[in-house]
This record gives sequence, structure tokens and C-alpha cells, in this order.
Amino acid sequence: MPDSVGVAWTVLGAALALWPALRSGVSLGPFDLLSQYGLTHQVGVAVHNSVQSDQIRQFVPWTGLAWQQVHSGQLPLWNPYNVLGTPLAFNWQSSVFSVPTLLSYLFPLRYAYTVVVLARLVLAGTGVYTLCRVLGLGPLGAAFGGTVFELSGPMVDHAGWPHTAVTCWSGWILAAVVLLVRGRHRLRDTALLSLFVAMAVYGGHPESLAVLGVALAVFLVVWFALRARWHQGAALRPVAHLAVAGVCGLGLSAPLLLPGVQLGLTSVRNNGSGVATFPLTHLPNLIAAGLQGTDFRTAAYVGVIALALAVVGVFGGRGRPEVWALAVMTVVTTALTFLSPLAQLLHHVPGARTITWSRAAMLMALGVATLAAFGIDFVARSDFDTREASRTVARWVLGAFSAGALFVLSLVAASALGVSTFAHHRGSEVWPAVQAVVGLGVAGGLWWRARERGPTHARSHAAGRAGAVVLLAVEAAFLMSTGASYWSVSPTYFAPVPAVTELQHVAGSSLVGLGACPRGGQHSAPTELGIRPDANIGYGVREMVVYEPILPEAYLRSWTAVSGHHISGALARLGIFCPRITTADEARLYGVAYVLEPWGRLGPLGSVPAGVVGSEWLYSIPGAADATIVPVSTGAEPSIFAPGAPVRATHPDPASWRVVVDDRGPGLLRLRLTDVPGWRATLDGRPLPLRSWADGAMLEARLPAGPHVVALHYWPPLFSAGLVVGAAVVAGLGVGGAITTGLRRRSRGRDALSG
Repeated sequence: MPDSVGVAWTVLGAALALWPALRSGVSLGPFDLLSQYGLTHQVGVAVHNSVQSDQIRQFVPWTGLAWQQVHSGQLPLWNPYNVLGTPLAFNWQSSVFSVPTLLSYLFPLRYAYTVVVLARLVLAGTGVYTLCRVLGLGPLGAAFGGTVFELSGPMVDHAGWPHTAVTCWSGWILAAVVLLVRGRHRLRDTALLSLFVAMAVYGGHPESLAVLGVALAVFLVVWFALRARWHQGAALRPVAHLAVAGVCGLGLSAPLLLPGVQLGLTSVRNNGSGVATFPLTHLPNLIAAGLQGTDFRTAAYVGVIALALAVVGVFGGRGRPEVWALAVMTVVTTALTFLSPLAQLLHHVPGARTITWSRAAMLMALGVATLAAFGIDFVARSDFDTREASRTVARWVLGAFSAGALFVLSLVAASALGVSTFAHHRGSEVWPAVQAVVGLGVAGGLWWRARERGPTHARSHAAGRAGAVVLLAVEAAFLMSTGASYWSVSPTYFAPVPAVTELQHVAGSSLVGLGACPRGGQHSAPTELGIRPDANIGYGVREMVVYEPILPEAYLRSWTAVSGHHISGALARLGIFCPRITTADEARLYGVAYVLEPWGRLGPLGSVPAGVVGSEWLYSIPGAADATIVPVSTGAEPSIFAPGAPVRATHPDPASWRVVVDDRGPGLLRLRLTDVPGWRATLDGRPLPLRSWADGAMLEARLPAGPHVVALHYWPPLFSAGLVVGAAVVAGLGVGGAITTGLRRRSRGRDALSG
């Protein structure tokens, strides 16, 4: 029953944290940002949180697209709406095979993204709850740890990003690691650790996987070193078991891992660089949101109570190597979050330059939450054998909260005197002050009980539990009230806009390009044209723009060769690609049938006016098509601008093409389709070789004379190989389980006979 209550509290905490936002709407996500730009512009809409633009530009549309394809009986493998199509399942950040997204398929579309966010928070909280119970803490301490982690700033603020789709499994992974090292049920724990590692990989964020791996390595190194020093067990056998479990976890995730790595190696992110760490001056944000910094990206809060109890937890568990391992891991992840020299040093490691090491903030929150769980468990069980022991506990609790109160007081004084820029947001100091006062009150109660003469066990225990409950309630209230302020909610899911409806009517399924592109990327001026990428997915409009983490570098090479304009810089490395169409030849090359221009600007050279959409002018491109046939002879290959005859192309599903070619001579079938591994073609039912054209950006095939039907289907060979590897791992674990069960039964039979 206590565990049932503890888990229920943890799950309810995640729901209550989002409830203040959800009660005013139904669809979680910053839909209000769409009102500021292009065809979705609306007057009088206030933006709640401008920093969460990635959610409406990527994650909400991807979740909806995957939902629609699954409910149409298709695997969500391909996104046909941006540029000439991009992989959906294997772009690492769509997380279409992750547990939260799988759960979202069971709910209506408008709730899908909300379910994803809520599921991540619940998985994070219950994972730390399980870790705390595995480490021997009581249900109250475990509930405290789970609540702090799932509702901490790093988790709540990033719950809409794929970072948390990875780190929500960190508590489960650590719990399985501890169980496996103990060695009581090796096969079961190996299977559990393998499963949790695979689920983290399916979360789909390589940076967070790397940071999680570093944090886990620090934990294991310190833990094994202390175990060996304190003679608590050999280290070689657990290391071997952990290695086997890790390999099995990678095997289970091979369906994403293999094609995902293949795409990543040829993408613009391969040469990118990570975002800088938080400034060290933002360290006060650990106690509350907005003490330093003017936007939501600096949210790293865990609260005064959690920090103070983490100190108490280290003291109370100082005789356990797991506690010291957690403490060192917390220090290292804090340094990765706030210490720029450490991140710069790691950039010298091959491949580490692409990682944003401040993602470690989530692992820092996990360390603080778990250590704080030790602390509150120490307080709740304060019925010690001697009066001196009770006084020692009270002194540590009092000292920790006194230090926290002094820190809060110094921040308030510095802000009031104008000495520092702390507390940018009005009222940011209120919750830290409340938490410090409550903590001092609980510490005072413990100290008073410890000083009483006579029997102290019962009274001390009651005071400890009462104080622990008060601390849990205040910490939860702080986290719940703060987290909801980050979230935007819309009463409708991609609300219809007249200008967008008009574009849908005119363009249909044709590809729409832009005659002007923003210079500022994510936070560009309101003059941005069309629909924000990839929000166009939500409206079913194809656009020749994209915000794609694994955008092939071939797009940049191709556009540079065609237009003479070199695309580079941070936006290109982030996968933001917006070619400015200036001529009809450029448009026809990529199959762009319509081009949007700002009001009053003439269209691309050779285009034809097609009307006005909202406040933008629309131009059509004669001869543009998704597929064309270019005549060939025995001479040189035709140029990329060689005129071709349009042929009819249909799409049985998002990952399939069907092209019907009339009776004509031999030619090149040129497809406006992104060249990535996985596309296969047949000519009248027989295999048809495909090759690249336009500097590797698109696909083409040589056809013989006569009428033909060309069918194309996207299914990467490495996806099939990954399924085979995953099935082999499952079979291997199953066989191992059967053998182990048989040996145990035989051993029990021999013991019974000998007895």
C-alpha cells in the first residue's frame, strides 16, 4: 500500500503540473507562435513562450504526421511535406518508435502531443522512484525523488523536446544497473537494462545519449572504485554483465540505430557544433526559475529544499558507495551545465564538438533528486538509537537550510541594492524564501525534539515524518506552480486560417517555394513567408523549406551549384534550409509549382501570376512536375536544366511513388525525390537501378523505350538488418532465460532428492 500511494503521488504530480495549462485549452504546444508569421499571421494573439518554437516547427507536426500514418495502417517512415521529402522515423528527433509516442497513437490526434509530454514526465518520475526503492529508501523518500526529477526545470522545460525522451529513462537505467551489479537475478536484470537502454535510444536524441553515457560512466567508475576499496565485491564480473547488457540494448535499438547513423554521417549536423553551456552566473537558477537570464532556456531549478536535502543525503549515506557515486555524478553534470572551460576541453575529443553539453542539466537534476531522496528519508527515519545521533541529524538539516537561507537572503539583498541583475522576473525570490523558511522551521522542530529529555524515539520519529511530509508538500507546490508557466496551450489543433485554406485550394498537393527567406532563422522577422517549417505538415501543404536535423549535405551543394549562393553558417548546420527561388528554371529543377512572394514583389523570372493569398502574391511555374522524362541519346548526359516532359506520379502512401510513362523513346526519369539510402524502384515489376543527380540531391533512372510503370518504395536495408539484429537479441535473451529456468529446476530437484 505505501508503494501504491507513492507511485500514485508521482504520477499525479506530473498531471497536476500540466493541469493549470491544460485547463485553458486542449492541445499542448506553442500554436500561438504561428500567429506571428506569414500566412498564419493573426492580429491580437499574444505569444506565451517564444523560446519553444522548435516544438511547433518540428515536434508537434512530426507527432501528428506519425499519428496519421499509423492510423492509416502505415509505418511512419517518410515525411513528404518538406523539401523533396525527408526520412521521418530515422531523423533521430521524431521519436516515432519511443514509448511515449507509441502511447500517443492510442488517443485522438489533438491530444497526441500532450500524451507524449505527460508520458515522458511520468516515466522520469517513476524511474527515479524505482531507483530510490532499489537503493533501499522508503516510499516517502522515493516519492520525493521522483517528484523532484520529473518536475524539475530541466525536465519540465524540455519535456516537449526529444532530450527528455532519452533522459526520462535514466532512473530506470540506473536502477537496472544497481540490480545487475548486485547479481541476484543476472539474466532478468540484464534483460531489463537492455530494454531500458533500447528505449532511451528510441527516444531519438544522440546528444542526450552521449551525455547520459558520460554521467553513467562517472557513476560506475566511482562506485566500482569505492566498492573495491571498501571490499564490497569484485568488479570484473559486474563489468562484463553490464557490457553484455549494453550490447544487447544497442541490438534491440538497431532498427533505429543503424539507418539513423547512416543518415547522420551524410547530414549537415555531422559538421555542426554544440550550443555553449549556461554562464556560471546562472547558477542561482538552481533554486528558482528566472533568477538570472531573460528567457526560459535557463530553467535549471530544483529548489532550495531539494538542494539542502541533497547535502543531508550525502551526509546520511556517506557510508554507501552508491551515494558518493551519485554525488560525484551530480558535481560533474553540474560542471558540464555551467562550466564553459570543461565543455571546451571536451570539444577536443573527436566527435564531441557536435554535442551541447548543457544537456547534462537533466542528469544533474536526477542526481540532486536522488540525493535529496536520501536526505528526506534520513529526516523521516530520525528515530535514532542515541540522543546524540538525533542531534547530529538535526544539526545537518539546520545547517543545510541555514546555508540556503543565507544564499537566498544575499540574492534578495543584491537585487534590492541594484548590485546584481538577479531576479529578472518579478517574484522570482518568493518561492526560494518560502522554501528556506519552511526548511528552517522543520529543522528547528527536529532540533527541539532532539534536545528533549526522556524517551525520544517515538516523538522524534513522528516529528521526522511530519517534517518530511511538509517538505515534500512545499517542494511539490513550488515545482507544480512553476512548471505550468512554461507551457502554451491552444483550444484548437492547427487552427484553420483563411489564407492557408486558400493556398490549400490553389496549390493542392503541388510543391510551394518561397521567393524570400528569413535571415534570422528561428526568431526571424514577421515578414516570413508561407507557413513556418515544419508547421506546414499540420496544414497538409508541401513547402520547399525544412527544419531538419539530418538534412543531407547534398541539398546545400546542389543549391550552391544551381543558384551560385553558398549556404553556410549556424542555421545550415541546424538543418534550416530555405532556397530563395528567383527563376522558373530553378523552380522546375526541384519541382516547385508555385512560389510565394511578399506583397508587391514580382515573381521569379519566367513565372505566371496566380493570384493573392492573404497578404502574399502567388506565382505559378509552367512545366513544373514531380517527375519528368528527359530524352537521351548515345552522346553526353543531359544537363540538369535539360527540358523534360512531365509524367504522371501518384503516391499510394507517403513512402511510395507510382509513375506511369507513356509510349516514348528511351529517356531519363528524373524524380523530385530526396536521394537517401532506402529508396528502391521496379520497372514493370523488375528491379530498376536508381542513381543520383543534381549534385546528389535527387534520384533518377534510365528507362528503355515503350510504356512503363515505375514503382518506388522507401524501406532502408539497414532497417531490415536492424529488425533481424533486434529479433536475434530477443531470441538470445529468451533462450538464456529458458536455460537458466531449466537449470534452476534441475538444481531444486537434486536438492529435494538429497534432502
